[in-house]
Amino acid sequence: MRIGVIFLILGMSLSGYSQSDSTKKTTEIELLHADKFTRDPSTPEGASKLIGEVRFKHQEALMFCDSAYLYENNSLDAYGNVRIVEGDSLNIKGDSLFYEGNERLAKFRGDVVIDNKSSVLKTPFLDYFRDRNVAHYYGGGEIHSRQENIQLWSKIGHYFSDAKIFHFKGDVKMKHPDYTIDTDTMHYAPEREKTWFFGPTDIVFDSKEIYCEYGWFDQLQDQAVFIKNAQINSSGQIMIGDTIEYDEKNKIGIGRCNVTIVDTNEKVEISGDYAHYFEQDSSSYITDQVMMKQDMDGDTLFLSADTLYSIRDSAGKRMIKAFHHTKFFKSDMQGKCDSLVYRSEDSVMYMYRNPILWSDQNQLTADSIRMTMKDGTIDKMYMDVNAFIISREDSQYFNQIKGRNMIGYFKETDLHKVDVYGNGETIYYPREEDETLIGVNETKCARMTIKIDSNEMNEITFFENPVAKLTPSDDMKEGGIILEDFLWRYAERPESPDQVFYSPEEVQLPAEASVEEVKEED
Repeated sequence: MRIGVIFLILGMSLSGYSQSDSTKKTTEIELLHADKFTRDPSTPEGASKLIGEVRFKHQEALMFCDSAYLYENNSLDAYGNVRIVEGDSLNIKGDSLFYEGNERLAKFRGDVVIDNKSSVLKTPFLDYFRDRNVAHYYGGGEIHSRQENIQLWSKIGHYFSDAKIFHFKGDVKMKHPDYTIDTDTMHYAPEREKTWFFGPTDIVFDSKEIYCEYGWFDQLQDQAVFIKNAQINSSGQIMIGDTIEYDEKNKIGIGRCNVTIVDTNEKVEISGDYAHYFEQDSSSYITDQVMMKQDMDGDTLFLSADTLYSIRDSAGKRMIKAFHHTKFFKSDMQGKCDSLVYRSEDSVMYMYRNPILWSDQNQLTADSIRMTMKDGTIDKMYMDVNAFIISREDSQYFNQIKGRNMIGYFKETDLHKVDVYGNGETIYYPREEDETLIGVNETKCARMTIKIDSNEMNEITFFENPVAKLTPSDDMKEGGIILEDFLWRYAERPESPDQVFYSPEEVQLPAEASVEEVKEED
């Protein structure tokens, strides 16, 4: 985003005008020529009326006009084809001019034009204070750079020659072949090639839009900072934050405080307090109070983690990687693990390191869990190594399925079948039709299939040397039976999106927790 030339040329012109006498030294305005010199009743008191090809000189500046009043107090009013020329650096035209020689103040009015071949300034009002090296226009102004084909409009413009800085105020608009800028106030330092924005600012490229309410960019370094409600929208990828640092050369955005990254194409929104966004491949990572919202066919997945990466796979589809203290909530399932990967291409979610999933009344754990989704809901789940499913039978008892590996099948969000592979064990409590408890059934088999209906095991198929035992209710021990490694973690289950942030105070029961302790925990 280079805007230096347009301002630098104008700055050199006005600066050159002020260099003719840097100290405040009174110099008389010289009359070089006039076709006619007169005084008449309409001539102001203390003035001489000059008509026809009038020329003046003050210090190093030459002034031209059709007619003028030259006053005894070393000032003049000039009218018609007014022009000031100073060497090759200054050429100002206007309809009229008031020039105060002692104060070195020039006031141009009506169709004022500064044309320096490379750039042109047009405005109805232009004042230049040579004593302070300050120029300003008002009533609207337009600057056009022929060299870079840049145009700038504003209601008010100031140039501070000593500080070498421009101020533009009021409906500022700059049009560049590659972008446009609309803002309320703009400051520019040409020697440093640095621009500041004040007030609501829109920067629009062919494929990118930027908004902020304060900010600046350094053209030499291709670095920019956008502050207060800052937003970068690039081809459906939106980054929002209190502060966004932008590397134009490498197309990298860094967001700080209340950062949100939105993928409108894939309906993903990720928020946190610190983020990096890589525009070229639409990848990002975000950390500190991370929350992701993913639309899944009308339902929403809410997920939190310490750090979250969003990248594109080889097919160009979104892949989410969440690391440490990961927890999520969806209307039909909730879960928690250390790390998680979600692939949007095939709707597969991978959970690693102490994963736990809750679906309806079921708690599912394993060393790792992989689930596939269909139409935004769980379709199938793969539980690898130390697989364990627990569900409450009633206030005292728990149905349990345990094995080395399992595959769970879901139907309309309900778990309806489980295949167990290796070291299979089940505990379930059969009942009469009137809900009278029959007892507890213990089964062991290397491989089995369990069908589930309404959260109850209603059919088990054994494939290899099953061992089964039914203990009548009268002979059951108090609290029922729990399998080794039983751990009921109901207290950790998020019940709403507000509970997906990890809390170190969350209670985790020890592995040897008794049923009575579990009941107290509930």
